[in-house]
Amino acid sequence: MIINRLQREESDKIFTIVRNVAGATMAVGSAVEWTTTSPDGVRVSQPTTGGLSLFAGVLVEALTDSQYGKIQVHNYLASALVTNNTSVAIVAGDILVPVNAAYHLARSAASTGTSGFIFAGEAVATATTPAAALKKVFLKNL
Repeated sequence: MIINRLQREESDKIFTIVRNVAGATMAVGSAVEWTTTSPDGVRVSQPTTGGLSLFAGVLVEALTDSQYGKIQVHNYLASALVTNNTSVAIVAGDILVPVNAAYHLARSAASTGTSGFIFAGEAVATATTPAAALKKVFLKNL
């Protein structure tokens, strides 16, 4: 783990090193999951239906296939890929979850505020055509 030095002007953040084994480049802000194929606590890939609970963190740098890099696992992050919806807006504080076969996060339908690892840090309006964009989030994935 990499923990940045404490500073008054910036919140503490915790990162960990991962290896992209998805077979393709992952962009900055991508939500990734730990892979269960040869698990080693380093390999990550695109979220899948069976692995959504294996959320690892959000990439803070782009990674080509087989490259090592950093994900953020704790506290404020200004650039995570979040997708909007056609009917329900995201409100700051809503629980966000990884999405199957995608690198973005979406609003949890059961957004009660009582559980979750990822929270929206800003509002995201509805759209006729939903699209992922870099948005502010809070991570509590320790």
